Amino acid sequence: MLVAVGLYFGLRNVVGSGEIGWICVLAAFPFALCGFFTYNGMTFEKFLLAVIRLELLYPRKLVFRAENLYAQAMEHSTVKEALKID
Repeated sequence: MLVAVGLYFGLRNVVGSGEIGWICVLAAFPFALCGFFTYNGMTFEKFLLAVIRLELLYPRKLVFRAENLYAQAMEHSTVKEALKID
């Protein structure tokens, strides 16, 4: 709403009254949609804070660790004993 009021007072001498109404409605539309936004039970404000925390304030360091799934599977296998694999 503050966006629409600010635009109205900023543009009332530049644009006509019919056009300024449409400009105010279009400028306030994205903010009105935020009132209907939910993601995993979070409102838009909580979601935005979570994204800022996760992506900007606490960036995660991705560490690659290779896992040899074949060796792990063979640890408890009888095939290893039959083939005498060390």
